[in-house]
Amino acid sequence: MNLPPPVSICLTTYNRASVLPQTLHSLFSQSFGDFELIISDDCSSDNTEEICRYYEARDPRVKYFRNPMNLKMPGNLNAAISRAQGDYVANVHDGDLYHPDLILKWKAALDAVPSASFVFNDYYGFHYETGKKITWGLPFDLRVNGVEIAIYFFKTLSSCVWGTVMARRKDYEQAGPFDPRYGFISDIDMWLRLARDHDVAYVAEPLITLSPRESDHPYKFVHWHLILLMLAMYEHHLNFYGELFEDKVRPFRRAFPRRRRMLLFKQMAYCVKQQRWDRVQEGLAMWREMDDGLLRRMGNLLGNPNHLPEWYKSEFVGYFK
Repeated sequence: MNLPPPVSICLTTYNRASVLPQTLHSLFSQSFGDFELIISDDCSSDNTEEICRYYEARDPRVKYFRNPMNLKMPGNLNAAISRAQGDYVANVHDGDLYHPDLILKWKAALDAVPSASFVFNDYYGFHYETGKKITWGLPFDLRVNGVEIAIYFFKTLSSCVWGTVMARRKDYEQAGPFDPRYGFISDIDMWLRLARDHDVAYVAEPLITLSPRESDHPYKFVHWHLILLMLAMYEHHLNFYGELFEDKVRPFRRAFPRRRRMLLFKQMAYCVKQQRWDRVQEGLAMWREMDDGLLRRMGNLLGNPNHLPEWYKSEFVGYFK
């Protein structure tokens, strides 16, 4: 009886045929080679399937799956992970480049920290305005108390963990699937869910080079949908973490209304500066619905309800009231 490999690499992809080969080559070059590579294609309309079938025919570790319909990011992640057989599940993205020792160092970190549910690392990336290559890193040790992941989120309204991690399959199974309500940022919710009850492992080396978003990517510029999802997630996890860490969470709970207002003002100012009047109109229309008195007054004065985007009307009606 053949035992499954210890590591399942889950590569989610959608319409990235132009950059997918470079990602695959970086995975095939891993110094730790005892893995299965599950490629989950979310109904790409380019020649992604042709590329994946080519590699599948030449490497028995490759298993290509094409979703019968477009599941979007959280659904595609769930589909890929559901097929994983290894005790360790590595989530990787199309277009990114992976250091040859990534899987080796991820596995070593989880082996060294049995209490950790997942491991992440430093990254190379590109500044969204200048295009200059930069390094993202954090002052963490190998073992990180999971609540520190949440404290970072509460302090910055951003995640210190990107979508590329290796997690224990048993912890994924216990946590349940990625939540489709959070769409493009459902991975942040997952890391926060896992981190509340576990430690996290950290490799202080830039082992991944993140690909920049395409110029026509829906979230390349300020997108109110993404911001409102993040705020909804923030409120949820204030309560989720408050169940165990009320003393740590209380200051952030008190400051949340003010911080929410400042975030929305800052994003609106950036839209004005960049003369993105479509996003300005959307934002002001949404501010009419806010429970923040100042934002609501500005929305009523300057906003037009006819500029509410369809996604807001279907997902967020009454959310702030």
